[in-house]
Amino acid sequence: MDKYPSYTRIILELKTSNGLSLNDLSQRIGISKMGILNQIQKLETRGMIERKIIKNKIGRPYFIFNLKDGSKSLLNNSSDAMLEDLLAYISEKGHGDIIESFLKDRYQTIRIEYSKKLYALDQDKKIEALVKLREDENYFPEHNKLNNQTDELLEYNCPIFRISNRFGIACSLETSLFSSVLDMDVKSTHRQVDGSGLCRFLISKRKDL
Repeated sequence: MDKYPSYTRIILELKTSNGLSLNDLSQRIGISKMGILNQIQKLETRGMIERKIIKNKIGRPYFIFNLKDGSKSLLNNSSDAMLEDLLAYISEKGHGDIIESFLKDRYQTIRIEYSKKLYALDQDKKIEALVKLREDENYFPEHNKLNNQTDELLEYNCPIFRISNRFGIACSLETSLFSSVLDMDVKSTHRQVDGSGLCRFLISKRKDL
């Protein structure tokens, strides 16, 4: 778990617990309580974490942190088992092309929405804006600048994992989406559906821009 950003590690710890204090999280993750608190405040702003105060007869009161119920479902891969059954049923009946058409239409809609928000930005700002969009959609992205021409986008959560796992076209559409809205060359090097702990994209800026 050490390879994950601290806020992702906080979420994963809370997801498998009944509530943890700052001290608990600090010890489990290995960063200071102040560092934990800074990340928690960001997650609270996004409405993903809630806190409750614990008052003891002896000693100072302290906070226990939990994921909100709605956030737990957001972190699951896709929605639920019923979706998995529906996808399997459609495929077994020989109508997988319906799902592929749906995915193509969906990504076209997303491309239009993303393009409006990235329009007229320079290359660096476009990447930053894309990362923010993915963060808002709970992909838990991490952006790293590898050199002047290459950036790295890591995504630690895949809300559409079950769909992508059965219909690989979703992954290729996502890579094409990034390339289109950024107007840059984007290559997928790691995918969660292939057993990786993350999805990794290399973004190559175009020198003539």
